[in-house]
Amino acid sequence: MSEKDRVVVITGAGGGMGSIAAHAFAASGNRLVLADLALDRLEEVAAELRAIHTGAEILTIPLNIADEESVAAAAASVRAWAGRVDVLANIAGTEQSGTAVVDMTTAEWDRVHNINLRGLFFMCRAFVPLMPHHSNAAIVNIASWWGRRAHGLYSAYCTSKAGVIFFTQSLAMELAELGIRVNAVAPGNINTRMLQSVMKKYAQELGMSYEELMAEENSKIPLHKPGEPEDIVDAIEFLSSDRASYITGATLDVNGGVALT
Repeated sequence: MSEKDRVVVITGAGGGMGSIAAHAFAASGNRLVLADLALDRLEEVAAELRAIHTGAEILTIPLNIADEESVAAAAASVRAWAGRVDVLANIAGTEQSGTAVVDMTTAEWDRVHNINLRGLFFMCRAFVPLMPHHSNAAIVNIASWWGRRAHGLYSAYCTSKAGVIFFTQSLAMELAELGIRVNAVAPGNINTRMLQSVMKKYAQELGMSYEELMAEENSKIPLHKPGEPEDIVDAIEFLSSDRASYITGATLDVNGGVALT
């Protein structure tokens, strides 16, 4: 299977990182399945891609990864459209507002885990049967460096992303004999709307300005700056490519060195 002929499924394709990933994979000539809750935004992304890449084959599907039936319906749509999946890029996820465990509601704990971890299980269970064996099919999940190190007030997010790392390893062991690779990317602070939203809320809680908080956070990063969404998309592309054909079960840190501090 040529990398230019692959069927690539991208969840969260209406978001900043997901839409950048869609542009990157379209530029390589892949057939794209764009999935997100926001169908109107997906159609905008698809229109942008078709305007740039004449003849691009794109399927847009509404998807709630936290809903088992929605995921099953999405898999059925992809099966009918393409008959297979060569790359599954699980980009969709959610953040958590800083909350002490004693103050956190069960609903908030469940919301974060249902999207970040349970939804990942739903996606892999539904889409792995569509992945051809021994053709370098690949799954790439999004973890976080906060899944490697605990942070107070973010127990739901940290544990959900730690779960992503170990789920990735478990699934990689299960699928290795089929020639399907499973890896993850662990971003640090990436300049997305999600990060900006979380940091603005956190700054309010601390009584600081957003600018002051970001300057403080950037000072903790050895490269002294947040990453850009393109940095994560580059890692996703690499892990899904033939260049990473001997990599499985890995979590690639893309964090400017912050995990070293």
